[in-house]
Amino acid sequence: MDKRRMTALLAGVVLLLPSPLLAQAAAQSAPAATSDPVVVTARPIPREAEIKDQILGVTGRPQSDMPLMRFREPVCIGTAGLPVAASEEILRRMMATVQLLGMQMAPDGCRPNILILFADNPQEQLLGLRTRSPQIFGDLTRPAVSRIVKAPGPVYAWNAAVRVSRDGDLVIQQEGPSTNWPEMKVGAASRLLSPVRQDIAASVVVIERKALLNKTLVQIADYAVMRSMAATKPVADAAVPTILTLFDKDATAPSEFTEFDRGLLGGLYQSPRHAGATQQIANMARGVREASTTP
Repeated sequence: MDKRRMTALLAGVVLLLPSPLLAQAAAQSAPAATSDPVVVTARPIPREAEIKDQILGVTGRPQSDMPLMRFREPVCIGTAGLPVAASEEILRRMMATVQLLGMQMAPDGCRPNILILFADNPQEQLLGLRTRSPQIFGDLTRPAVSRIVKAPGPVYAWNAAVRVSRDGDLVIQQEGPSTNWPEMKVGAASRLLSPVRQDIAASVVVIERKALLNKTLVQIADYAVMRSMAATKPVADAAVPTILTLFDKDATAPSEFTEFDRGLLGGLYQSPRHAGATQQIANMARGVREASTTP
């Protein structure tokens, strides 16, 4: 997805906004005394099989070694739909977590590439926008969009990614009388190194407001990080505690980021840029184990 399409995506999502968008610059300039540090609570060390199976479930059980999505460009977070004080607290918490992953935050005045929105009846709005403004879903296929908007809720999330070479070069579409295929520049061919990667250009998380009852701002912020910084999804009957169970009525959600969450995102963002899904998942599992044994 090129910059023009990403601009169209973000412009389309504005149609969902129930209130003015609050970007991260406001949170950076606001008092930060009430923001808690990003910590995790020690729990029994999960079994290796449980860790790997849950990572596969959360990442959609990749069927190939295509690298999993992640951000490469500096992150800019925007949110709307909650009171300003609550939005600022969520932004501060998310920014602190993103920086712990080693990611750079974009400067003040940036255009958000992560949008966290809170709305009434979001499914109804998304179903309408699917027809009126399909650009809000980026390059997602129609079946993928249908799965998103027809999900039971109360959360609707998606990541728009661009596929580039492992060196960051965009796909070049060759066109001519006898040619019409994509071309990608790769520094050196290798069976061990993935020739391509998937960079997240934008992430959108829409949460139904009434589902926030009895949820803390820390929980909401940590959940938003897990859904926006990687292509993740909640899993039923999670064997290892994860903030992704926050909106699962049959689960007891943790109070904040867990060792599993920290290890999964840490393993993804510490993986080499040429790593395929197999290596990324192995790094995630190692990250979860290390997080579980760190005092």
